[in-house]
Amino acid sequence: MDRLSEHATFNDLDNLTGSDGEPGRLDIGGTNAQTDWVDMLGYVRAVFFAILGSWNGSDDLDECRMESSDDSSGTNTVEVTTDASGGNYDTDSPIDTDGDFVIIEVRAEDIDSDNANPQRWLRGYVAEGGNTGTDNVAAMLTQYGYSYPQKELQGAAVAGSKVYVDPNT
Repeated sequence: MDRLSEHATFNDLDNLTGSDGEPGRLDIGGTNAQTDWVDMLGYVRAVFFAILGSWNGSDDLDECRMESSDDSSGTNTVEVTTDASGGNYDTDSPIDTDGDFVIIEVRAEDIDSDNANPQRWLRGYVAEGGNTGTDNVAAMLTQYGYSYPQKELQGAAVAGSKVYVDPNT
C-alpha cells in the first residue's frame, strides 16, 4: 500500500508477484490476481482500475469485481460488484484488447454492513480462465476521502527519497 497524501491510498496487484512497482507485468492467463485486503474504516470511496497490457486476442478478462470481507484474511468474502452475464461487469461484453480497461467505483455504504460482522475490508479481483498466450493486466485499488487526515504517514519528507507534493501548501 502506498499513501496518496493524507487523503487516499493506492494498492496494486503486488501480491501476485511479491514485487512492488511491477503491477503491469502480470500475466494472469489461466489464473487470477487481486489486491491486498484494505480496511475501509474512515474512507468514503474506493475505485478499482484494471487495464489490459499485452493481451492475447483469443482470451477475455473473464472476471473483474470488488469483494468485501469480515477481516484482512478474507473471511466470509462476498461480491460488492458482480461479474456475470448482465452483471456490473457484463461477461457477455468483456474487455479483450490491449488498452481496454474497467473502472469500478464503490462508496463505503455499498459494502455489506448489515450482517452480524459488518464487512469493512475490500479488495479488487481479476481473472482470466483461458491461457492461449500472454494476458498481461495492470490494476490499482485506490481508497479516498479519508476522514481523519494525517500528514506524511509514510515517514518524514526526505529530498530525493520521500517526496510529498501539494501545490496548495
